[in-house]
Amino acid sequence: MRYLTRLLILLSILLSFSTANADWKSLSTGSGQVAVASLTAPATASGIAVTGACAFHGIVVTTDGANDITINIFDNTAASGTRLLPTDTIVRGINRTWTYELDPAIWCTTGIYVEISVAGGGSCSWQVHYDQ
Repeated sequence: MRYLTRLLILLSILLSFSTANADWKSLSTGSGQVAVASLTAPATASGIAVTGACAFHGIVVTTDGANDITINIFDNTAASGTRLLPTDTIVRGINRTWTYELDPAIWCTTGIYVEISVAGGGSCSWQVHYDQ
């Protein structure tokens, strides 16, 4: 079951890369090509994922396998402003890997800030999928 979940996550990410914002002229490189979607470096604490205007495609969270995680994501460079997920989204720690993908992406004007906390002093890591 674990391998099937990982395969589905990988397929989801690959599909979103291949169809990411092909019609967004604001992301054009000037040669008629569209910028390639990216993943941020893995992070383990709350912080700024992306600064500046961008398209939010989703987030991948890896848990410690035991402790639940609470996530809030904002169109901002701080933990305030327009929310990109429902307030206090809970990820069950036993899930190990949780993916939230959007198609079409959400356009952000300021950036993407991820506020994350782990119950019970556990750990997690996250990566944001975006275009800029």
